[in-house]
Amino acid sequence: MKAYRIQARVGGKYMSHVLVAENDSEAFKAFIKKVSEGKVKLQDEDFYFKGHTYITYEELNESRENTSVKQAEQSQR
Repeated sequence: MKAYRIQARVGGKYMSHVLVAENDSEAFKAFIKKVSEGKVKLQDEDFYFKGHTYITYEELNESRENTSVKQAEQSQR
């Protein structure tokens, strides 16, 4: 299992969530599920063009400060 941080910007909203999944594909599926369940906080953001969707992700390195896998939420199958 790996920890991932996924960030998305769409329609003037910003979302960011850290979770644990088997691979990046499963991480995206878990992120989509969390967003649809309302478990990811939406924040207003006017910096990016509202007509575009921006999605970034990173596999977190546990040796970096404040990115411990312990802080990540386990994905549910």
